[in-house]
Amino acid sequence: MELLLVRTALAPSLVLLASVIARRLGPRRGGQLLGAPTSTGPFLALTWLSSGPEKTAAAAHGTVTGTLVVACFCLAYARLAPTRRPAWTLVLTLAWAAVAGLVGASCGSIWLTAGLTVAVIGAGLLSWPATGPSCPPPSRTRRWEIPVRMALAGATVVTALAAATALGSFVGGVLSALPVLLSVMGTSVHRTAGAPAAQEMMRGALTSAAGTLGFLLVLCFAPVPLGPLAAFLLALAALPTGDYLLRAAQHA
Repeated sequence: MELLLVRTALAPSLVLLASVIARRLGPRRGGQLLGAPTSTGPFLALTWLSSGPEKTAAAAHGTVTGTLVVACFCLAYARLAPTRRPAWTLVLTLAWAAVAGLVGASCGSIWLTAGLTVAVIGAGLLSWPATGPSCPPPSRTRRWEIPVRMALAGATVVTALAAATALGSFVGGVLSALPVLLSVMGTSVHRTAGAPAAQEMMRGALTSAAGTLGFLLVLCFAPVPLGPLAAFLLALAALPTGDYLLRAAQHA
């Protein structure tokens, strides 16, 4: 019963927090939270509780592939948003992200997938399109949007857990990392606050993806030798470390 409550409550709660942050502090901050392991973290923790460290490591490998998809999604959406309506931007971005997912899944090596992800993040931030003045938070949000976002977050985690049972931990990990929440929140912000605000959200998510990648790589290799508590603590330490290294590289 307790595990079921965690499954249904943790990820939606994180999405609620991201929605509040995006409204109060601006879309970039909300994007940074969505780029963090808000779905993959709960999924991996629940995989650990239900299946043990070996399955958790395999699932983390899948989430690295999903992180490549997220990075490509952010970059493509930011490029397309200024010239297209939200719906068309999303459709074209999802097509590009699907190609990235196929490339990542066919790599075979986790280090090659991670290297591609780092390359996309670095190249994307270095060539980021200008967004003009800083974007204000969205001025209005439809009453149903936040509950829908929360429901999608919970459904993403539960679906990924079911897929991990039926299709294997790697597939479940890929599904848990897909940019479902960014798709919903990005198009919502695009519609209510304009393309520059959506670009800011995608930039925040892309920036956070570096720390998320470090978090996931730790969980690929640390669970079996270190045990659950030490592995997750080390993975959490990788989040700010990845962000720090990315900032240092940008100012080098």
